[in-house]
Amino acid sequence: MTLFATATNAAAQHRSLIAVSNELGHTITLIDGATLRVLNTIAVPQRPRGIAFSPDGTRLFVALSDARKTVQTSGDAIVSIDVGSGRINGVYPAGSDPERFAITPDGKRLYAANEDGSWTSATDIATRKIVATLIVGIEPEGVAVSPDGRWVYVTAETSNSVSVIDAKANKVVANFLVDVRPRAVAFSPDGKRAYVTAEIGGTLSVIDTKSRTVIRTIPLEGRQGKPVGLAVSPDGKRIYVANGNANTVSVVGAEKGVVIGRIPVGKRPWGIAVSNDGRIVYTADGLSDAISVIDARAGRVIGSVKVGRQPWGVAVSP
Repeated sequence: MTLFATATNAAAQHRSLIAVSNELGHTITLIDGATLRVLNTIAVPQRPRGIAFSPDGTRLFVALSDARKTVQTSGDAIVSIDVGSGRINGVYPAGSDPERFAITPDGKRLYAANEDGSWTSATDIATRKIVATLIVGIEPEGVAVSPDGRWVYVTAETSNSVSVIDAKANKVVANFLVDVRPRAVAFSPDGKRAYVTAEIGGTLSVIDTKSRTVIRTIPLEGRQGKPVGLAVSPDGKRIYVANGNANTVSVVGAEKGVVIGRIPVGKRPWGIAVSNDGRIVYTADGLSDAISVIDARAGRVIGSVKVGRQPWGVAVSP
């Protein structure tokens, strides 16, 4: 682990856990958010990608998939890990090759994108049963639930679209187009805006969630950065985008919809997360086998933590 002294000081302002999914290593790294020390390395049976904590912070959910394309096997699932013991304590069906997922704010339901198919599964967490299978765009990936738990947005890489799911009715109620190869999606804290990265388009789309229309398309890194992951600051004022090809994070001001900062990080950042107080940003740098630790106020990397092989996703506990 490599750290600058200021990294620990800044991180000490919040007490949380950081979880990283290591795609090639088939492991999960748990890091103390205050000290930035690795607490545990948890082996999982298949390659892990999407990762998120439960709303109460006691469990960590991870999307697993095997090497068999277009075939659903026992290796394709979302598992929950007990944070205290580091042991898998639940397995949830999620179709073939689940990549990303989102959990409703009440912790009762999980929506997963099935990359091999064109559908999203809704799973009841208490019963571990799929309660709905919803047809969305082609090669779905990004998933986000609105802050009020009512709407689920799912991006689709091949059809360049976003599907809107009514979580109350469990039905797709709208579809709209975005830029080429949309990857991640996130809502603003007030739910009035949604943001979508377009890897091939090299942009960030800003969506009015009331009209379900793209109101702004923001170019990033000369459209050559191949943006993937994104995270919104807790106050909603900034959007952080991980540019995998440019090895940078773009900082976008939400009010005017323009890029206000550019932060060099490690190699091939994909996953990105913001601390609960908004002061620290973390990127999963896949070709550096590390996460970068960014001081959000200073707009610079203040440290890095070595994790497993090819980190993909990063999450911060509530």
